[in-house]
Amino acid sequence: MENKGSALKKVKIQYTDPIIDHKSSTTSSIMASSTITKPDVKSMVHAVATILQSQMLESSGEKLEEQKDLYYFSEEKYIREKPEAFDEERLALLRETPTIDNINEFIQALYDCAQFSPECCVICLIYINRIIAFTGMHLHPSNWRPLVLCALLVGQKVWDDRYLSNADFAFIYPFFTTEEINRLEQKFLELIQYNVTVKASLYAKYYYELRTLYKDNEKEFPLTPLNNTDAGRLEIRSHKYQEAFTDVTKEKEKMSSTIGSVQTISKEKRSTGYAVIN
Repeated sequence: MENKGSALKKVKIQYTDPIIDHKSSTTSSIMASSTITKPDVKSMVHAVATILQSQMLESSGEKLEEQKDLYYFSEEKYIREKPEAFDEERLALLRETPTIDNINEFIQALYDCAQFSPECCVICLIYINRIIAFTGMHLHPSNWRPLVLCALLVGQKVWDDRYLSNADFAFIYPFFTTEEINRLEQKFLELIQYNVTVKASLYAKYYYELRTLYKDNEKEFPLTPLNNTDAGRLEIRSHKYQEAFTDVTKEKEKMSSTIGSVQTISKEKRSTGYAVIN
């Protein structure tokens, strides 16, 4: 039987430079002094998968309401829009409650393609729990993949010096088009109120929670805590990205408001008989 990670494509991807200015002394060479030198990420991914599956079982039976913004993250929305793309076998796979191995395979497949830093696994879990706390959303068989995808996508942009574009993620996981991933990312950021900041103390809390799953054999959990320098840089970097995301949103709202005003003026001119130049 096809596993849930099999739709992911293993391809060589062109990385995108982040929007932060690398000439800035406060943000440059973050990855150069990272605590990691490519450790085995498998145990980290498995630990994240274990926690996500546990959270999903706790909220078993909860339904996603179609009228709410949270429905953006339900695969059922996209299945209804493109029913011809899904046969009964695929629908059954998408709708069943995933095992730890299912979640592990999905995240590992994303990692194999995107090559994000192991720290992104911790940040991903922080962001997923943040959207749950802010919205009351429950993890569900039809929304965990979109949430993991968005959380890793944003996490990689926050932490890594090189990250994949949204178009690359759409190519890796073709369930979504680039435009759909763009909307998902925007909605994800809106629902966490553009709060992508990760304080060192919060990262440490999640790190040690994940490591407790390997307390009997810590050698299998190679990721080490962030040192003081990297912890400070994580806070600076995530704060700068939060400012950048917020600025972009404000600019879009300003532009939308301007367009709305122009349209209102045009309607008023039409109603008064004045000529309007388009």
